[in-house]
Amino acid sequence: MNKIWYTLGALFILTAITLSAGCISSPTDTPTPVTAVPTTTPTPVSTPVEVLQNQVMTLTEEGNTLSISITGKLFDSDAENVLTEGSASNPTPEPGQYVIMLKIVETYIGGDEPAVNVAPYHFEIYVDGIGYPAVSAVLPDGYTTFPTDSILKNATEEGWLAYIVPQGNAKLAYEYQEEPLGFIRINY
Repeated sequence: MNKIWYTLGALFILTAITLSAGCISSPTDTPTPVTAVPTTTPTPVSTPVEVLQNQVMTLTEEGNTLSISITGKLFDSDAENVLTEGSASNPTPEPGQYVIMLKIVETYIGGDEPAVNVAPYHFEIYVDGIGYPAVSAVLPDGYTTFPTDSILKNATEEGWLAYIVPQGNAKLAYEYQEEPLGFIRINY
């Protein structure tokens, strides 16, 4: 019975040595050639323009040059009072949020098209990298809502937009196809 165990043990050891010998390579083995990975040139991503609140932001959208500026602003309770005066059904901020109202001026300076579209959906306020669109609100007399319209070269549109945003550093973004082309920092 002992001979059987010795024989089985010897066979087991020989099998293990034979199997492991196939995994060990000698220095004479030739390495596998490395396949070159084709390199591609990354598509350049334009950096959005950023200006201070009291500056005019000039940018180009598909060959058309626009200038955008903030000419009026209301914050927190002042802005909430204007919304309340406009309509009792206007949205109100939750705890940790506040209202910002901005009077925005957009001018079509020139470009390839005879006219360009202006609309509230081009503008969002970014707080800590997250964009917040303007809220739908009825404004009282003396506050004209920013229009949805087409303007000719050298024409200007202006109006107020209201936003409800969390507290933090805020920037007004002009967006084209949901990508910000430029920012205006908002001072409190």
